[in-house]
Amino acid sequence: MCGNMGFYCFRRLKARLRQAESAVRGAAARAGSGFRKPGGGKRAARARTERKPACSSGFRTTALQAALTVMVFCGVLGYGLSGREAVPAAGTNGEVQLPVLMYHSLLKDQAQQGQYVLSPDVFRQDMEYLKENGYETVVVADLLAYVRDGTPLPEHPVMVTFDDGCYNNYLYAYPVLQELGMRAVVSVIGAQTKLFTENGQENAYWSYLTLDHLKELSGSGVFEVQNHSWDLHTLGERRGCLRKRGEEETSYREFFTSDTRRVQDYLADAGLPAPTCYTYPFGACSWEPAEVVRELGFQCTLGCEEGVNTVTRDPECLFNLKRWNRPSGPSTQAIMNQIGI
Repeated sequence: MCGNMGFYCFRRLKARLRQAESAVRGAAARAGSGFRKPGGGKRAARARTERKPACSSGFRTTALQAALTVMVFCGVLGYGLSGREAVPAAGTNGEVQLPVLMYHSLLKDQAQQGQYVLSPDVFRQDMEYLKENGYETVVVADLLAYVRDGTPLPEHPVMVTFDDGCYNNYLYAYPVLQELGMRAVVSVIGAQTKLFTENGQENAYWSYLTLDHLKELSGSGVFEVQNHSWDLHTLGERRGCLRKRGEEETSYREFFTSDTRRVQDYLADAGLPAPTCYTYPFGACSWEPAEVVRELGFQCTLGCEEGVNTVTRDPECLFNLKRWNRPSGPSTQAIMNQIGI
């Protein structure tokens, strides 16, 4: 919470800081001492830090006291222990900053944890951090309601997403989200859902969510189910949903349209809400699949580029939303600092 307050503190008092700094420089010159501007160095792409100026202990002017008061106030509230700016709260101009977290598989087995497999305990820590710092989870339906109808979003929204639809999401994430009163988006691979619906296997290591799982998750209001392709998760001639080299455009469009509609129909036939968001396999996207998903009526897409999104009343802002992958290894605090939460 301190990080968010500090962000606005910094913006509101920026002009006063400049004035105070100018006054201090003048006082330093009169005292025969030099004034050194705050050290900064290069600013990183996703986080910015500032350092306080080194001032002579002999300065006792009113201007110096004002400058130090402003800098300390902003430093304490705005940067906290992490030294990074936080994602700003919802503004008054219709722009809302939305960080999106991307999870995949959750397993207790440390030997399996890595880039796309996280410990269930760490997932809990992530969710508790968000809750304790005033963030409220939203799903795609909330974003559509904001864009189309102006339905307010929380002051500090965050989206939690799961790709692929692993059974362990049901086993480990679902109880945590229920307990904390949080929600998430799960994007399923239709072919895997069908396979495990038919064979009935429930194994944390390799099983995927069945239709019964999805009905329970969706019906609970904890999970929103979205489309992650029917069967486009191979790395061969085709990367995700992209057109293969030498593939004729008309054939490609027919193929991709068929694959995408198959998920829509399969879920709808089972009584589940039709997905409104397409999650690109591997995050691979070009103008061709982007055009097709719009023609099919999707109103949102999820990619894999990292960054914080700016949600406005413009429907275009919901296409190719950026997300932060959550790997094993970094602490909750480190990951949230990187994102700016």
